[in-house]
Amino acid sequence: MRALVMRGFGDVAVEEVPDPVAGPGEVVIDVACVQPSVTECMLLAGEPVAMHGVLAARLAAGPTRFGGHEFAGVVRSVGGSVGTGAGDVKPGDRVTAVETAACGRCAACRRDRPDACPAPSVLGFSGPGAFAERVVVPAKTVVPVPAGVGASAAAAVQPLAGAIHGHALADVRPGETVLVLGAGVMGVLHVRLARLGGAGTVIVTGRSPAKLDLARRAGADLVLTADADVEAAVREATDGIGADVVFETAGGAPGAGLSGTSTLDLAARCVRRGGRIVVVSVLPDRSPAPLGLLRERAVALLHPRSGAGGYAPGASAFDHALRLVRRGDVDLGALVTHRLQGVEALPEALAITRDKSAHGALGPAQVDLLDWGQDA
Repeated sequence: MRALVMRGFGDVAVEEVPDPVAGPGEVVIDVACVQPSVTECMLLAGEPVAMHGVLAARLAAGPTRFGGHEFAGVVRSVGGSVGTGAGDVKPGDRVTAVETAACGRCAACRRDRPDACPAPSVLGFSGPGAFAERVVVPAKTVVPVPAGVGASAAAAVQPLAGAIHGHALADVRPGETVLVLGAGVMGVLHVRLARLGGAGTVIVTGRSPAKLDLARRAGADLVLTADADVEAAVREATDGIGADVVFETAGGAPGAGLSGTSTLDLAARCVRRGGRIVVVSVLPDRSPAPLGLLRERAVALLHPRSGAGGYAPGASAFDHALRLVRRGDVDLGALVTHRLQGVEALPEALAITRDKSAHGALGPAQVDLLDWGQDA
């Protein structure tokens, strides 16, 4: 099959690689649609963000396959010990997959705390992902895509599942003021979830008029350009108190069109005493932080856990995200402006996603590899 191969930072190409084979408890999926994440683009370019050291070590050992955790596809085959009863995954199923899988063997997993697993596998990070014609994943991570949700939306559901985790972590309560810094994909999704969840005033900042318009349509009450006096506007909107919750979604490598660490400082100045800041963006490993201000004002600095799988007993963030899409509560299609065809288009999709503003893209560029017969 054909897949994206990385030979060095910034050096990727589509090459022939061995077909994946499903081992015990695994599933092979034909990729129908895949999109790069901004984090993957930063890591592929060599930015010193989380997982950079792991990727550098892999490259030192030779060419490697990296990335591809936001995807949807059709089950091709299943390995031994994968059930075949009602509700079990089987060939022909339209699916996506949770990117993080606990090991199932450590003390945390044995105590039914998979979120505390010290050595989870992460699709596209720990091993090959869906930047390929086919991908193998643990059967336990497979999530069925309901009828009425197409491959494009299913491939884009992981960021929504992650945003659901962020709101659960922040414990956003009805009537609270929510400030979202950044109007990219994660920013717009956090605006939408805040509105669906009964937040009071929802404020968003951003640089792109088109993205700010999306945020407005998602439910933002107050839309601010990034060059405005955001702190003063937030104080005015909250009678001088500050926002109850701030979602910081704009930070990261300036080379990827992000805001460095300035938005973390802005979040600290806009949040109320005793409020919460959720750091959604992936910042450089040694980022400066206004710890004195956060300490003096008793602000909680929160990081959503890696992996958007488990959310509540008997459910998952992926299942809930797909339900929101199916019902029309969240329009993921509005965030997809660039769709390319075929596995050979993966390098172009990475370039578009890394510099969306230069290409007029609102969200990641998607690559379609397989028509599974429906769209949404």
